[in-house]
Amino acid sequence: MQLNAVARLFYSPRLLLSTRQPGSLSSVPSCGLHATATLNDAGTATKSVPEKPKRPMNTYIRFAQSIRSSLASANPQASPTDISKLAAVKWQSLDQASKAKLEEEYKREQAVWLQKNAKYLSQLTDAQKEEIKLERQQRNEGKVKREQKRMLKELGRPKRPMNAYLRFCAQNKPAPGLSKEDNKMQMKNLGMQWKRLPEGERERYTKEAEAEMKRYQEEMKVWEDKMLAAENVIAVRKKNVLLPPSPASVKAKKGGIPVVDSAPVAKPKKPTSAARP
Repeated sequence: MQLNAVARLFYSPRLLLSTRQPGSLSSVPSCGLHATATLNDAGTATKSVPEKPKRPMNTYIRFAQSIRSSLASANPQASPTDISKLAAVKWQSLDQASKAKLEEEYKREQAVWLQKNAKYLSQLTDAQKEEIKLERQQRNEGKVKREQKRMLKELGRPKRPMNAYLRFCAQNKPAPGLSKEDNKMQMKNLGMQWKRLPEGERERYTKEAEAEMKRYQEEMKVWEDKMLAAENVIAVRKKNVLLPPSPASVKAKKGGIPVVDSAPVAKPKKPTSAARP
């Protein structure tokens, strides 16, 4: 098992968002379309990258989409995942003639799309191509993060507790259901209340948060040991995968003189020319 390669993939550095030009906005991608926008002098959004031609659905997706509504009506209690499973069963029993017809429709639309996409790519500037590349990287990173979060939840990773301020907000925040502006104002008021909170009250929240953090760290140690024993190194924090630092390196970081266990190896001296008689 190539654990090191998997660990490097999981802990790859995040994309630096500072490379994006200031003022550019990304729209939410949907159904193969994407477009970006920038703010003009009037403050309104204008597209900087044209919409990409929509790629046609393949044969199976085309079939599944055509029967999804009927399956949902016949199975009102079924979840979207269950509907997809039912569609897969229907696909397996579909006759070859119907599959061939769907394949022909797909190929016709695919040929049209290839022409439109080639024209679309030829009209893009270098800046627009770079912007599309960055957006694709961000979408991929977002997908990886969602998959990681789902995986860690399934593996039962302990949930990190709230700090003192967030504990104060959670205990003093009214019932949900406020508008975005009202909620923003509410959080602002909570921040002001926290600053005016007596030292004794703030200390209580701090001690509660410290106790919860200690419990969390103990649970994380047990859980990560369990993950390492099961070779699930991808789920463990990077610092716990590495070997512990040596005493010498720890002392050097603190400003001390590192202890050298072995004697230093002397560098060979350069040969000198023989003395003339």
